[in-house]
Amino acid sequence: MINYHSILVTALSTILPTHYELVLTRGTKTPCISYMELNNIATDTGDTVGYSRITYQVKVWGTDISELQKYAQLIDNVLRPLGWRRTGSNELHDRNSTMIQKILQYEALGFENF
Repeated sequence: MINYHSILVTALSTILPTHYELVLTRGTKTPCISYMELNNIATDTGDTVGYSRITYQVKVWGTDISELQKYAQLIDNVLRPLGWRRTGSNELHDRNSTMIQKILQYEALGFENF
């Protein structure tokens, strides 16, 4: 199984503070980025090499949608050269606060030597 956490975090941390999504709390300062692996599926396997399709959810958290849109573009700019392609994008607003999430989904094909 290919682990892309460190590569992803290093790239995203050049934009904003970056956190694993499941450790976020109400006290986390925004704007910030969170990430979480959604899939890591072995797609093709041979005797000495294999390929995996890896999917991550990346969220930008904040209170100003125009600011979040700019950060989303920066995320695209740093992930695309690393082989990631955006496969989804949407927004979520918490009606009990002013918090907005810009939710992006990225997918890559990873190569692995055995």
